[in-house]
Amino acid sequence: MHDELFNTQEEWSGSAAAGDTFKALAGDLGLDQPQFDACLDGGKYSEKVRADFAQGNSVGVSGTPAFRINGIGLSGAQPFAAFQKQIEYLLAGGIAPTLEVAADSYRSMGEADAPVVITEFSDYQCPACAQVEETLIPEIIERYVDTGRVRFVFRQYPLTSIHPYAPQAAQAAVCAGEQDSYWEMHEKLFAGQSEWSGAADVPLDTFRGYAEEIGLEEDTFEACLTSEEAALSVQADVLAGESLGINATPTFLVNDLALRGGQSIGVMGQVIEYLAAGEQTPEIVPTDGNWRVVGDVQTARAAMLAFVDYAEPESAEHALNVLPGLREQYIETGKLIYVLHPWLDSADGPGVEAAIAAECAAAQDRAWEMHDLLFENQAEWTVSGALEDTLEGYATSLDLDGDQFAECMTSTAALTRAQGGTVVGAMIGVPMAPTYVFNNGQSLAGDSALEDFQAVLDSMVGQ
Repeated sequence: MHDELFNTQEEWSGSAAAGDTFKALAGDLGLDQPQFDACLDGGKYSEKVRADFAQGNSVGVSGTPAFRINGIGLSGAQPFAAFQKQIEYLLAGGIAPTLEVAADSYRSMGEADAPVVITEFSDYQCPACAQVEETLIPEIIERYVDTGRVRFVFRQYPLTSIHPYAPQAAQAAVCAGEQDSYWEMHEKLFAGQSEWSGAADVPLDTFRGYAEEIGLEEDTFEACLTSEEAALSVQADVLAGESLGINATPTFLVNDLALRGGQSIGVMGQVIEYLAAGEQTPEIVPTDGNWRVVGDVQTARAAMLAFVDYAEPESAEHALNVLPGLREQYIETGKLIYVLHPWLDSADGPGVEAAIAAECAAAQDRAWEMHDLLFENQAEWTVSGALEDTLEGYATSLDLDGDQFAECMTSTAALTRAQGGTVVGAMIGVPMAPTYVFNNGQSLAGDSALEDFQAVLDSMVGQ
């Protein structure tokens, strides 16, 4: 029956007469027809099916097909090789990999109770990973790990199809970790990447040289370097990453929020601060009447995410000269949902205060009026030596309650609402502002004119 159900899927799927098809299949298989019909019509196994569904939900299944191999997740229509890799790992003595790394692990640095945990899945032979190691990671450590706000975890994720020596490099790090020198080897592997990455053969001698420089016990390191145990440790990280859908390096998990590729410290900092404040993953398209969503969700055939920086001239050009045309032609005619996401590329620039001002004006139902004022007067407030007074002046001109506005401007809640746009942008890979992302996968950036938006939108709404 299992096989016949899949063989005839196109016949019965979506059919109101699916039950009749199932009964016919039972007859073809020579089953006791009255017994089968009574079982099917009576829903004898409905509770069992619901229990299976609940069990899947309990282990994080969100789509089919999904498999669990000794507790290791595997999702989607995978080739035999994917199953073979997991089965052979387990047969070799590997244990089901965990998604979390303990705070006392040699691959973890920072306080155990830090509010944010950043887990990096990385490849020692990946140039982009080496760049991140040189630029971003030291900033994260200095600003957030050393101050107790972040715990940083590194997990090996060698992409063997393009980086053939990455597994052995990862094993060298694991073996150094067994002698309490993980981070020293970690730094040497990235710093010397250009030295060993282009070698004609697996550069084990280079890794042995690093071990000697660090002062590792030679025989212990040598026995570990090519051991099955070290290989299994690396493979456990790979399987953990695959179970999370990771397919590129570097990829960061900031708590449960996945960020792919290198990030600036400004953007990463916004994500960290947002999550440290206790916020959950923000909605890409906010609901519940959020002011930053305009348009009729019932009739719109297109959606557009606008990532704008209140302090950036091209964002002002869009707000003043493009958005009015979009409103007239697409939003007010029910064809487009426009979603505004403020982009903050630093924690303390004037654009941050402006984004907070818009959120505080929203609390008094004057968000878009403040939005327009900020962009119309961008040249004034971005160079103002008294930004707080300038923004309060704008609030006064909009007849806002001054005390309420001033209190809001210093609140954590308003800041995190403003930061949410940057978090969404980081989630979907937005590199800068202004960037405009459409629900058909297309995007525009920079000083795109109204005609550029029309070309994309007309193809989406059928004009």
